[in-house]
Amino acid sequence: MTRTAASTQLARAWKQTLSAQPDTETILKRIVNACATNVAAFDEAGALLCVSETWRLFAEQNGLTADAYGLDHLQTCREAVNGRAVKQVGFRESIQRIVTGKQVEFQEEYILKALETPRWFMTRAALIEMPDNFRIMVTLEDVTRRRQAEEELRNIGGRLINAQEEERTRLARELHDDLSQRLALLSLEIEQMRPQIQPGQRGLNDSVDRLSKKTQELGSDIHRLSYQLHPFKLDHLGLSAAIESLCVELSAHRDLEIRFRKHGFPAVLPEEVTLCVFRIAQESLHNVVKHSGAGEAQVVVTRTTSAVRLQISDNGVGFDVELVKRKKRLGLISIKERLRLVGGKISIRSRPHQGTEIDVSIPLAPGQ
Repeated sequence: MTRTAASTQLARAWKQTLSAQPDTETILKRIVNACATNVAAFDEAGALLCVSETWRLFAEQNGLTADAYGLDHLQTCREAVNGRAVKQVGFRESIQRIVTGKQVEFQEEYILKALETPRWFMTRAALIEMPDNFRIMVTLEDVTRRRQAEEELRNIGGRLINAQEEERTRLARELHDDLSQRLALLSLEIEQMRPQIQPGQRGLNDSVDRLSKKTQELGSDIHRLSYQLHPFKLDHLGLSAAIESLCVELSAHRDLEIRFRKHGFPAVLPEEVTLCVFRIAQESLHNVVKHSGAGEAQVVVTRTTSAVRLQISDNGVGFDVELVKRKKRLGLISIKERLRLVGGKISIRSRPHQGTEIDVSIPLAPGQ
């Protein structure tokens, strides 16, 4: 065999070897099909190329269309932001953002409502560079159990807060209606002893004075404790009056000047919103007194047509907000849980030695 013939034969064999190698599209499909999880691949135009056997089987078992395998039914779980409805962004729209180059990857939690029982998926998508063009790889992780567990925990948190408020109300009523009344009667009985004291019994008169004073102080302490447990002014006079009374009381008994302002009050608010805002004001001012070392503080409560807003600021020592969040302080957790129940949000701005600002906003439905 001549050298030329051998070269020709070698070239032909190499060409046959190359042609036997699968192309990138085939490799991609094999990779997707080999996955034991929900995986899909899209081309550079956003068209679905293939899905894994796992996702295909899931779609068939749940009666989803064969061409999209349920992907068109995925809708974002962010159905509302701060109590207001937002545009539902579908899965296809998110893929299109990668196709148009607006982003190279995304991670979003989606709900599949087309099923008899809705399922939640954590979706991750990323752009993959290929020799001829790019592809988009998508994974779908079923997080339904996790979502259900989180929802149950949130429900438990709400029930605990409601149970706590009921117990506080019961104790406050007992303190006010029972113990306070008994102390008032005791104070009257002590005062009735005065006419029986002889002119020369000065020591006994002084003792009666001390008992009367201590009884009155104890009555004031019980009244204050009863108010902290459940402010009955909140029920009868409304939110702004109750917060103003709280500011006056703290200013009178602490070395702290609290300025109170209100806008849009008096106003009728839902009971759960009223209690939530008051408890946050109570917790926040307690922290100002206990931790800030501030000499001055300001409280502003505002009622607009669409929201209730509470702003509390002080000139105290401040703190590292991120550090407090990482430590997961019980007071902050309680505030966030209360706000979650009414769809509210909180913003905390503080730096060491530069005071603290707390801004709380709770949306109101039309007509509330």
